[in-house]
Amino acid sequence: MTREEAKKELKPIKEMEADIRSVELEIERLMTVATKMTPNYEGSVQGSGGNRTEDAIIKIEEYRGRLSKLIQESLNYKAMCLSKVEKIYPRTLRSVLMFYYFSNNTMEHTAELLNHSYQWTYSMFQSALDEYCRISEKYPFT
Repeated sequence: MTREEAKKELKPIKEMEADIRSVELEIERLMTVATKMTPNYEGSVQGSGGNRTEDAIIKIEEYRGRLSKLIQESLNYKAMCLSKVEKIYPRTLRSVLMFYYFSNNTMEHTAELLNHSYQWTYSMFQSALDEYCRISEKYPFT
């Protein structure tokens, strides 16, 4: 396995997190639509525009199902990758991958979290990928 192949194997972790966040934002938006009520002059309350509330509630349930599925897929994939990452030593190398991929941080933020320069962090990232590749040779996904 090469570094590029290791990145390709770990990249879905970040992509799944982005997908999960996107669905969560859509649920929030739909919740706003579903709960937006305006009083009329007769004193009753109506939703904003006919069946919009009902449609939003139906879509919310669909998105919640999708969100549940995405979270489960993400957890399963993370567990597979984590089984390799946990074998990386020293811990500093493992931490770079954990912060970058599993905590969904940028490389700059990872450097801040580790209290090191960007250059040092990137160098450790490259070394961590090399170690991940070495471990992947011994323990491929099953």
